[in-house]
Amino acid sequence: MLWLHDTFGNRWSDGHNLLAKTHRVIAPSLPGFDDSTTLDGIDGPEDVVFWLVDLLEALDLERPVVLGCGLGGWMAAELAVRYPERLGGLVLVDAYGLKLDGDLPADEFALTRPMLRPLVFREPDGVAAQAWLPDIDAPEQMELTLHARVAAARLCWQFPSSPKLRRRLSRARMPALVVWGQHDQLVPPSHGEAYVEALPQSRLAVLPDASHYPYVEDTTAFANEVSVFTRGLGATSP
Repeated sequence: MLWLHDTFGNRWSDGHNLLAKTHRVIAPSLPGFDDSTTLDGIDGPEDVVFWLVDLLEALDLERPVVLGCGLGGWMAAELAVRYPERLGGLVLVDAYGLKLDGDLPADEFALTRPMLRPLVFREPDGVAAQAWLPDIDAPEQMELTLHARVAAARLCWQFPSSPKLRRRLSRARMPALVVWGQHDQLVPPSHGEAYVEALPQSRLAVLPDASHYPYVEDTTAFANEVSVFTRGLGATSP
């Protein structure tokens, strides 16, 4: 399973831990997220897609399940429509990527952490929310956060979507699971419904106790949904 992270960078979560018990989970950092000085030539999703294809070849991954969260979900969808034969399955988690008139994502780059938390966590004052999105990062995390925000802004500043993606999703013919937190106010659940309507082999799992980060906020339900999906593919491994 290739896990693609969201706009805040590559951080291991309890959701990763649960899936890693039954899957080989590979979680790469997308271009520039560990060091924004390496962003030369990365201007949009297509550049990331080529980077991902090179990664699949370098790691000799044959038709893995690609799981993407937020921004990573958008990149996973862009990969799936261009190279459907390279994926064994697709999991989109509260993914960016689609432009729905009248139901646009909130602009996360215009919001402070205290303003953003109620949009992305069902319990914004809870332990998980405060740990994942503190008001101020710990000193050792600040540089990584800065690099991640620069890289994320390069890819999805104000317009985290591709106008052509929705009509191209019919090309992504692999089995797909779309997971959405019911309380997501950053990327509304209507985006999950739109993904399912456009993907040929897909189902929607809405988690009632989660918002934008179900793998942080409702890890057991999240991991169960993904595991049921991958068992159907014969994709789980010890």
